[in-house]
Amino acid sequence: MPMRSHLQRLPKWLRITITVIVALFIAVAFAYLSWVITDEGLNRTSHAEFCAQCHTMKPFWASYQEDIHGGANEFGIQASCTNCHLDNSSSSAYFISKAVKGLHDLRVEWFSDTGSIDWEAMRERREEYTYDSGCLSCHGDLMDATKRSAKSFLPHKAYFDGATNKHCVSCHPHVGHRNMSHYIANPHEAY
Repeated sequence: MPMRSHLQRLPKWLRITITVIVALFIAVAFAYLSWVITDEGLNRTSHAEFCAQCHTMKPFWASYQEDIHGGANEFGIQASCTNCHLDNSSSSAYFISKAVKGLHDLRVEWFSDTGSIDWEAMRERREEYTYDSGCLSCHGDLMDATKRSAKSFLPHKAYFDGATNKHCVSCHPHVGHRNMSHYIANPHEAY
């Protein structure tokens, strides 16, 4: 008669309990490690310095650094590239837009002639790649703040009433990048 293993000698209910506990531990450890790796990846790729590593982003990096949103303000507060150029309306929207935009940007950077891109023409489509959710994450009290000033409130009233299809960058076309046209025309000055 072969010798039974130590586990086989235990009562069936105890073997099941041990199996469930070990499986739960493995599942929790896997979930935790997945979360840590994903969070670390998102954090490392969500700041302007990361975006500026690509050659094509140098003019935008230079113009961003001169802008109030790039830290050129009395407080040194910065909006990251992902604050404006990814959907910040929810965690899942952010994650999905980061994956889609990231893969698109890699494809363009690696497999396209980025020198032939008409960046000035792309600026006319800024509503497609700049999200109001990013603006409102910092300027969330804009509706209440503008009510105190008719000069500020009236231009924003239709937006907050949902009576227009305009986006923040429709009326604020140069936000986030100061002197961008200059750096697009003179990219060598961005280095």
